[in-house]
Amino acid sequence: MDGRPVEASIISGGTTLRVPLARPLQPGAAVTVQQDFSVAIPRSLAGSPGLFGYFNGILTLDCFYPVIPVHDDSGWHIGPAPDGGDHTFLDTSFYLVRVKAPASMTLATSGVETARSVDGADQVVTFAAGPARDFFLAGSDKYAKMSATSGETTINSYYLPGLEGGADTALKTAVEALETFNRRLGEYPYTELDIVPLPLQGGGIGIEYPGIFGVAASVYPLELTLKTTVAHEAAHQWFYNAVGNDQINQPWLDEAVSQYFTGLFFLDTEGPAGWNRSLTEWRNFWNRAGSAPIPIGLAVGDYTLNRYGPIVYGRGPLFLNALAAEIGQAVLDECFRGYYQANIWGITTTASFQAWFEACSGRDLDAIFSGWVMP
Repeated sequence: MDGRPVEASIISGGTTLRVPLARPLQPGAAVTVQQDFSVAIPRSLAGSPGLFGYFNGILTLDCFYPVIPVHDDSGWHIGPAPDGGDHTFLDTSFYLVRVKAPASMTLATSGVETARSVDGADQVVTFAAGPARDFFLAGSDKYAKMSATSGETTINSYYLPGLEGGADTALKTAVEALETFNRRLGEYPYTELDIVPLPLQGGGIGIEYPGIFGVAASVYPLELTLKTTVAHEAAHQWFYNAVGNDQINQPWLDEAVSQYFTGLFFLDTEGPAGWNRSLTEWRNFWNRAGSAPIPIGLAVGDYTLNRYGPIVYGRGPLFLNALAAEIGQAVLDECFRGYYQANIWGITTTASFQAWFEACSGRDLDAIFSGWVMP
């Protein structure tokens, strides 16, 4: 710490390193902590969701570095996350990442490339990202890419051999998604967005990170599923990254909201038929849990694995549709735009979400929130 060795302790089941300060850190002050570490990269997909390791010639590095956990009124948010949902809850940070990798490997990461050099058979590439809640890297010597622009943003759609058609669909969908969400919410905050095929398995077909998202390679031949996944993960750039929330304890705030905006994307691009298809899909998904009136605002660990998806991804967007019916679609649209603008780079909660929409709409929403969101 600040150039001097310190004795740290491992706590919370081996997931947390507590580093003692020489003196209390005052607001606005800074301390520099340096940590050297190594990580063994898995090479077998057995029992893996495909997010961390080197599988089928693809390197995926999810949650591969130490992070400072969120600290709020409830203390430090530490400890292992439950299975079934996202595993991180982070503040925004700025990242400067230097990667040394074989020159043959195409790299896709959060942020933008700022420098590049050659070191023998290796490339040394520097990436800068931020504000951002995470940093993700994927790489493969099999990757190629096609690109397009949406406003000031370059969109790169990476692909594997034989998946060029799917990559083109993903690219066009992402362009339309950014146009929809830019108009409905506010401008996408970065100059680059990357879409990368990953060897995802175990039911996961998409995963969001700042400025980049992954889509299961198996989805690329399935046009409608691919478009739905791309639109949903693009919406996460607004909800999870720009507007943050506790993805472990209040996952509906990004997952249900991103799901709802996926429906609005299809409304904007396909008209009522696209919107009605989304409504049907949400109802069918909720029906996997027997259409039970289980609250959508619980923590990931409070749901059984077979109910988390149907409630948060199925009943969740249906709640927002019911909220639109309660306060009016035009009012909801305007409130969401203000919500995004007011909370960008911050962290929202169920309570602050309800308070915002009550103030914006001028309505007491206790009854509808009690019936849908919280017990």
